[in-house]
Amino acid sequence: MKGLRVFACCAALFAGLMVAANASAGCCDPAPAPCCAPAPVCCPPPPVSVSFCVVDPCTCCKYPVTVCVPACCAGQTPCYVGCKSGFLGRKILTYKFECCGECVDVVITKHGRVIVRD
Repeated sequence: MKGLRVFACCAALFAGLMVAANASAGCCDPAPAPCCAPAPVCCPPPPVSVSFCVVDPCTCCKYPVTVCVPACCAGQTPCYVGCKSGFLGRKILTYKFECCGECVDVVITKHGRVIVRD
């Protein structure tokens, strides 16, 4: 019986607080302006795959690679930027898509395996 009285008191107190909050909110809140409607969100187009050949600067071997780049780079051929030495005799070739500024690293291992880091 004591639990029921405690529940009834809490319910009455909560109901009173809600009425007071609704009454004060109605007279103090300004009406929303019609120009504040959220603008529709446009999603960017999904990335596309671009294939091109990379040339090992030491051996002149050509390797075909496919990279994922933003849609604005579709159909573009990247420019060779440079090469640096990597871990365990790897060569890291950097290519840049001029149209979108996207850079891609292509790693060639000493055994001729090609790894793309986009």
